[in-house]
Amino acid sequence: MSAEQLIGLEAAQAELGTLYAVARSFTALQARAEAELLPHLTGLGRRLRGLLRQARLTDGAVDLAAREIAAVRTTWQAELEQVRASAVYQRTLAAFAADRQEVLAELIPQVFAGMHLVRPVPSLYFPVSPSSGRRRPGISPFLSAAECADRILRIVDDGYESDSGATAWWDRELPSISCADRVAALETPIALCLAASDVRVVVFATSADASLRIFTPRLRAPLSIVLAAEATDEWWEAYQDSYREFRDALRRDLAARGQTVSVLDG
Repeated sequence: MSAEQLIGLEAAQAELGTLYAVARSFTALQARAEAELLPHLTGLGRRLRGLLRQARLTDGAVDLAAREIAAVRTTWQAELEQVRASAVYQRTLAAFAADRQEVLAELIPQVFAGMHLVRPVPSLYFPVSPSSGRRRPGISPFLSAAECADRILRIVDDGYESDSGATAWWDRELPSISCADRVAALETPIALCLAASDVRVVVFATSADASLRIFTPRLRAPLSIVLAAEATDEWWEAYQDSYREFRDALRRDLAARGQTVSVLDG
């Protein structure tokens, strides 16, 4: 067995693992993914590791495993396509495109496993990333305070768009906007707040994820600017100054543009 064969086999197993995660995320497939696909994956992995330890993972054994993986992949890709073609999924797509929130309240839990409505709806906090997206030597990975202010005001004016940027249909067709019920639950200390009294969309939660989810093509709503008093994320240790200095500079920049900024302790 060559190194290339082993790498290919590991990649194929990883693809099956992805299919399992996707399948179990859909209400229609969750139980079967847990009862059928997961045991198949763990059994296959255990068998291959045993053969490898015993130096019995021959070309023939690799070929047999590859055919088995291909068959399982084909089966579960077909199962996922059936979910996509189902009446409930297609109704959900139509409701999402039309932003019919009352219909999505009923349909989203029928499509995505573990989703449940959050009632009463709390005030919602949406993250604003201070990352510049640049990771080249000599280039700061941080936006300047002025650049971050620009980003914040664009979101305030344009709203949040639920565009995941994904290519797989299960991530692309029904994207959601993530938020939280407090700033401390976000990965960034910079946030925009939608007061509970202004929430006009249905909000979902899942036991598998601490974040809250909104399914809407674009969220346009009155948003206030909130900064955490302190940043606990180690990412800020790479910033040239302290988070407090960035926070205060950002607050001054936004105030100069006529924006009110709240600083919260938690």
